[in-house]
Amino acid sequence: MDGLGPDATDWQAPSADEISPPVVTHTDLAEQLAHSQSLHHAVLDGMLDPVVCINARGIILDASRSVGDVFGYDAKELTGKNISVLMTGDLRQEHDGYLARYLATGKTTILGDTRQFVVQRKDGEVIDVELSVNRVDLPGTSEPIFVGSFRDVTERRRARRAETSMLRALAAIGESSAMLAHEIKNPVTAVNLALRAVADKLGEDEQTILEDLAYRLRRLEVQMRQTLTFAKPLDLKLVRCGVAGLVDDTILACRPILSSHNAVVSVDVAADVPPPLIDHGRIDEVLTNLLLNAVEIGDVRKVSVRVEAPATGRGDVVFKVDDDGPGISPSVREKLFSPFVTTKQEGTGLGLPICRRIVEEHGGTIDVVESTLGGACFEVRLPVGGPPDKADFAEYLAPPETSSSEASS
Repeated sequence: MDGLGPDATDWQAPSADEISPPVVTHTDLAEQLAHSQSLHHAVLDGMLDPVVCINARGIILDASRSVGDVFGYDAKELTGKNISVLMTGDLRQEHDGYLARYLATGKTTILGDTRQFVVQRKDGEVIDVELSVNRVDLPGTSEPIFVGSFRDVTERRRARRAETSMLRALAAIGESSAMLAHEIKNPVTAVNLALRAVADKLGEDEQTILEDLAYRLRRLEVQMRQTLTFAKPLDLKLVRCGVAGLVDDTILACRPILSSHNAVVSVDVAADVPPPLIDHGRIDEVLTNLLLNAVEIGDVRKVSVRVEAPATGRGDVVFKVDDDGPGISPSVREKLFSPFVTTKQEGTGLGLPICRRIVEEHGGTIDVVESTLGGACFEVRLPVGGPPDKADFAEYLAPPETSSSEASS
């Protein structure tokens, strides 16, 4: 064939599929629709929180299976009903008006947000929920639909109300306890000092009696201080504090009680420990509590106080108070820092919770770690720079101080 070119004889007519796309049959469309509906219901059925879809007139179009667990209705039972069936009070009558007003003006305060709401279950019980509602515009339709997701927060709010009530009661108790402790602490301290002064002028037998009485008053003084600390808000007075002097002062103050238990206390403060920004009195209270716990909890003969500054991490000073006593059982360890939990016959159960509160206010941590002496070892980590939210306002008063010493009782 002239003029058609050398490949003209290889030309073939296009197939019917190339001229026009394959015809989609009604069967194909039905299968696609069935698959889409199955996917839609699978998504709804997989929702843990109840989900309800309504049209512009408030009629429920579909609901997740989880409405049965939370609202007591079967999903099919709700379909076709007005959403107001889940509402209470005036809202049940006014909801349709809210919808109409929104469609007319476009103004809303609920769409795209999560609100506190109440729902009336099928059995009449009213529950607290968090409700999130969003608008969905479907292609080819003039009216939107609205999808609401409900989360049952009844138990959470009930627990919160109970907690608030308990905190109010504890606050009242704490206020009374703080006043009582304050009134008692000063006379107890004065009597304790007077007994020590008198004991030096008496015979050995009388001294023994008075020293025992002074010991008991010292315990009472510690308990009063614990009660005050637990009941009152903490107001940290932060200063740069040399840790060697802090540890020595604490052990000196505890010497009478340590002596009565024949405990030998060794102190090791690393030479490179920087002075942390702390409340001297509060951290002294923490160390005092840990020292007294060590000797009062059981048959303890050795107590070790070590202070170091690890080269890695955020820059902490680490205090470790270790002993060779019986240690801490796993069952007690789980609730060790809970208030009013104690294994001592005369303990208040406030010492360790107060320690944790003080340490955490400093931005630090307190934990039970592996003991090198075979007993219990408490580790207190304090940031050198002080609490992150308070360091900028602190006074830097005390000069750097580092040393190591040995103390025995």
